[in-house]
Amino acid sequence: MARSLRTGLLSAAMAAACGAIVAAAQADRSVADAAESGDRDRVLELIAEGADVNAPSGDGSTPLLWAAYRLDVDMAEVLIAAGAAVDAANDYGVAPLLQAARTGDAAMIAALLRAGADPNQSHADGGTPLMAASRTGQLDPVLRLIESGAIVNAADTFQNQTALMWAAAEGHLDVVDALLREGANPDHRARVNSITSRRNADHPTGGFTALMWAARNGHAAVVRRLVEGGAGMDLKNGDGASATMIAIYNDRFDIASLLIELGADVDDGSLYTAVEMRRSTTDQFAFDGSRLRPNHENERTALDLIAQLLERGADPHRYFQGQFHSTSMPNGDRFADTPFFRAAVSADVEALQVFLPYVSDVDQVLVVPEPPGGGESAGPGGRGRGNANAGRTAAMAAMTGGRAPAMTGGPGYIRDGEAPYREPGSRAPEDAFALLLEAGANPDARAPGGVPLLHQAVRSRNLDIIRALADAGADLEQRDDDGLTALDVAEGRRPEGAEDAPAGRGGRGGRGGPPPPEVAELLRELMGLPPAAPPPESEQTAPALAPGGGAP
Repeated sequence: MARSLRTGLLSAAMAAACGAIVAAAQADRSVADAAESGDRDRVLELIAEGADVNAPSGDGSTPLLWAAYRLDVDMAEVLIAAGAAVDAANDYGVAPLLQAARTGDAAMIAALLRAGADPNQSHADGGTPLMAASRTGQLDPVLRLIESGAIVNAADTFQNQTALMWAAAEGHLDVVDALLREGANPDHRARVNSITSRRNADHPTGGFTALMWAARNGHAAVVRRLVEGGAGMDLKNGDGASATMIAIYNDRFDIASLLIELGADVDDGSLYTAVEMRRSTTDQFAFDGSRLRPNHENERTALDLIAQLLERGADPHRYFQGQFHSTSMPNGDRFADTPFFRAAVSADVEALQVFLPYVSDVDQVLVVPEPPGGGESAGPGGRGRGNANAGRTAAMAAMTGGRAPAMTGGPGYIRDGEAPYREPGSRAPEDAFALLLEAGANPDARAPGGVPLLHQAVRSRNLDIIRALADAGADLEQRDDDGLTALDVAEGRRPEGAEDAPAGRGGRGGRGGPPPPEVAELLRELMGLPPAAPPPESEQTAPALAPGGGAP
């Protein structure tokens, strides 16, 4: 019985001790709870009772971190005086100074720095208080952090981005100016994404500089200040795009024009990008289908940029090849042409009119550069496909051009009716073709396979283009490399021994077989030949039968 009594007394003592420990822990934690709820009086009571001011709440947040979260400087100073650990971070890696910097609270930041907070203590991803403060645009906290020893050019470990990039992206001119004066590197480049496979989704390649961020987001004053501060305008991101190209493709035409005025390289691909954006429509969605493509207010148009770039010496025949990666991009994402040739493919009459004074040879064929290491020339985006336009002239491209870009990832891929272009103009193939002929294009030019323009016009079934060629003096009796005249092609004749093209495949006969009779009739008229005799009754097409076998 004595032993049972002793055991009972020991158990009671242990229970009391455990209860005391739990009660003490609850009392300590209640400081964090009181700070979280903003109850300053309760915090003071608990401190007076000797509660632990560093005991965290469930997620590791200390009372001081909660005071910083609530922007309560008085509570923070009381906790610091009571011994609060100024750099204690919660389970998510957020310390009081970083939390205060995220809100840009100057008074809280000052109090924490006076208490000895580390201005360079970073988050798990490498983000520092200076980066966070720079993002808010509050100048005083930024200056105070720098004065306390914050490293201006520190880069996070996630995207390798700096405080200057955050300030530039958000358009905070005063902060950008302060950071540059303190030695911030305007040419620091963010991480380039190592993921190259984009089978089911797209994502940015990365590699932005502060100038690229400012250009993309439309912050003209920041762009100008960065350039004044030595930012390289011709640096490229992971896709090989300059700040000017990025501005153009994000519908920041005024920013692009500013960069051109400031001296950006005009042969960096910007001219091609401007031509491409001239095709933009109002119904284009981002590739991920989440929203319509950017539509910003601009004084400049894509056509204005084309003219400005050409005036500054951009080469209309400079070949551009590349691919842009971003879910928000409109139009196509792969490019492989010259700017002038791209305008012809678009059958963009107004753009071609701007180009022509700068084009010495309107019949200059598209020359595709050899890929590194030789081999087959890469197609758009470097996918290893040969460029089908190689060796063709602008007139050949314009003949079948003028197609609007697809609607990409929007709710409907099939456009109903005419394409709603953002910039007005004529994009009719016959108009663009006639303009090029008027500018001196050779009406008897031949494609690499030996097919004359006239034969191509017959296969495209465009009567206006056939008339334009005749008016320009094209040889209506010239033969292609198979020995056929345009009339032969129009009437469905084929080279001796040649098999007919499969139905619906086009082949050399064009779109699924010989052109309609009107094409041959027009050629005969232009050549001064009598109309073709109707085929014998045995070769005439029998009338279609109505359902059930009766006559229609």
